[in-house]
Amino acid sequence: MSLNLEIEQRLHQELQHVLGGRAPEASDMPQLSYTEKVIKEAMRLYPPGWAVARTALGDCEIGGYRLRRGDNVVVSQWVMHRDARFFADPQKFDPDRWSPERAQSVPKFAYFPFGAGPRGCVGQSFAMMEAILLLATIAQRFRFAVVPDHPVVPMPSVTLRPKHGIRMVLHRR
Repeated sequence: MSLNLEIEQRLHQELQHVLGGRAPEASDMPQLSYTEKVIKEAMRLYPPGWAVARTALGDCEIGGYRLRRGDNVVVSQWVMHRDARFFADPQKFDPDRWSPERAQSVPKFAYFPFGAGPRGCVGQSFAMMEAILLLATIAQRFRFAVVPDHPVVPMPSVTLRPKHGIRMVLHRR
């Protein structure tokens, strides 16, 4: 977001309109729609879990591939969320792709930052609420600017994290 002034301005406009400088509350969630779009788009590009693995419980065929009982299958959110078949201009940070009209065109299971189906993260709703309220709280008070020339390199571990951290400069709003 710090690399796109227009997105940052739209976020700040929403926060000013909805919150007017006060701390956000859970009851504000329905009005913080652009804030939610920013979080969803950030998790599309940088999902907390970058891949999930499953073991076939029986012989089956998926997408023309024959699997035997016990075979492991790995599905990568990192790869799927950048697939141009499902996301136009997939490398672009575009919160508007989560507008109701555009989000309808995303096939089920093409976006799954918390996993999906019966094994999806049980804390997904809480995590989204927490992320939206935290972004709203912090963004009202500060602007973040990426330190120039600091390498931001994703490192897949148990979760996806920045290998060298992310150096930012905070500016009071």
